[in-house]
Amino acid sequence: MTKTVKVKELRKKVALSCRMMGSGGVTQGAFGHVSARIPGTDRILIKSKGPSEAPLEFATEKDIITIDLKGKVLEASKGLEAPQETEMHLAVYKARPEVMSVIHTHPDWVVVLTACEKPLVPIYGAYNPPSMRLLLEGIPLYPRSVTIVNEELAEDFIKVMGDKKACLLLGHGMTTAGKSIEEATAISLNVYELARMNYLAYAIGEPKPVPEEDLLEYKRRWERGFRRRLEEEEPSAWRAHKRLLQKP
Repeated sequence: MTKTVKVKELRKKVALSCRMMGSGGVTQGAFGHVSARIPGTDRILIKSKGPSEAPLEFATEKDIITIDLKGKVLEASKGLEAPQETEMHLAVYKARPEVMSVIHTHPDWVVVLTACEKPLVPIYGAYNPPSMRLLLEGIPLYPRSVTIVNEELAEDFIKVMGDKKACLLLGHGMTTAGKSIEEATAISLNVYELARMNYLAYAIGEPKPVPEEDLLEYKRRWERGFRRRLEEEEPSAWRAHKRLLQKP
């Protein structure tokens, strides 16, 4: 497979991830953006903004532009430009060489829970183990609600996110990072579901975590690599939402 073909396939995946975010309700309209590092280069593919932008639900390859690690637009169709919060993506890529994809979205459940200072609680196990695992590994909260539009704010943000796979932003949304587009997408979908279920639990009463023995059991399974290979190759959340988009 030539380098050109590989980049084309990567561009398709970025657009597909955008459609998953939009159709899955993880973000609304044109809010949010998916990006991916082109392997072996200092170039990034990212969902564009601008007069000709498409909502994420309808994104195609033509909506994905190419920038460098300084934020300079290298390739874009007329009417398309880099998102205002490009610096957030770049801060993650610069600080974490292992990261190959970054996704920023505005889930309503996350916005409401963070605005009301309601922490995420591990209220389930078998219902969705991947999202519970993300929570147990740590999902920090960036305590500001401004758009990350410059290098100073981006550096402030990455100090909070650190090496975590996901970070919530107060009254704003969330940002996720993965070793592939598939992983970053699955993380976003799983945190969204975790926040949705927590919101519903708070609406009824005070959420309680699952028994400690169950948390320990899952930790033991993860240490043994239970289902790890399958999830790393193509996470179940990615597979499921890909099929949903293919429904007639």
